[in-house]
Amino acid sequence: MEHSDLELMQLWQQGDEFAFEVIYKRYAAQLLSLAMRKTNDRDISEEFVQDTFLTLYNNRKDVSKISSVAGYLSTILKNKILDHYRHSLVHKKYEAHLAIYYEEKDITTEQSLEIKDLENHLISDIEKLPPQCRNVFKLSRQEYLSIKEIANRLDISENTVKQHMRKALRLLRLSLMNYEKIISIVIILKIAIRS
Repeated sequence: MEHSDLELMQLWQQGDEFAFEVIYKRYAAQLLSLAMRKTNDRDISEEFVQDTFLTLYNNRKDVSKISSVAGYLSTILKNKILDHYRHSLVHKKYEAHLAIYYEEKDITTEQSLEIKDLENHLISDIEKLPPQCRNVFKLSRQEYLSIKEIANRLDISENTVKQHMRKALRLLRLSLMNYEKIISIVIILKIAIRS
C-alpha cells in the first residue's frame, strides 16, 4: 500500500529513514524540472534540489506543521532560486562598480603583484586537487573539452565528470575565499581588456 505524503512524514519523524527516501524519489524529478525552467542550468538546478531536501531533512522536528509536502518543497526551492538571483544581482552591481572605478585607474605595482600571487595560488590549488578531479578540471578549463569529450577521453561516465567538476570548483572556491577582492579585480581587468 502506498503511503500519503503526510503519512510518510510522520513515519520519517518517528525514525523511519526509508520514508524520507520515498519522499525524495517522489519529488526530486519534479523539483529538478521546476529549477531547470527557472535557471536553465542543470548543475545549479541539481544543487538547489539537493539543498531543498537538505533543508527539509534539517527541519525534521517541524514536519508535523507541514500541510502539503509538495508545496513546502516548492517554496523552499523557489526561495533558494530567488536568493541565488539576488546574490548574483548584487555581485553584478559590485562588478559594474569596480569596472567603473578601475577603468579610471592604472594598475598599480601592488595590484599586479596581488594578481600574480592569485594566479600562483590558483595553480598550486589546482595541483593539490585529487588526481582524477584535477584531470577533469584541466581538460575542461585548459583544453576546453565538453563533458562528453572528457568522459570519452578518461573512459568514465558523464555523471562522474560532472561530480569531479563540482568537487573541483567547490574546493577551489573554498581555497580562494580570501582572494575575493583580487578575483573581482582580475575579472574586471579581463572584461576591460576584451572591450
